[in-house]
Amino acid sequence: MFDIRITCDPADEPDIVQALTAAFDCDPITYHPAGDGHRLRLYTKAFHPTPTTPLADTPATPDA
Repeated sequence: MFDIRITCDPADEPDIVQALTAAFDCDPITYHPAGDGHRLRLYTKAFHPTPTTPLADTPATPDA
């Protein structure tokens, strides 16, 4: 588990929330105004999703 805090433009908020929830299992995302009065701060706790393939079984990439 780890904490995430993102400061963003309000117009970017839907895309950011979608990306976060697609990448991680998240607690509910809370929204607060940023200190500048124009941007948003998004806060959540994220959990690493269970990998579909264990890391040890991931095929090695050849050296380039």
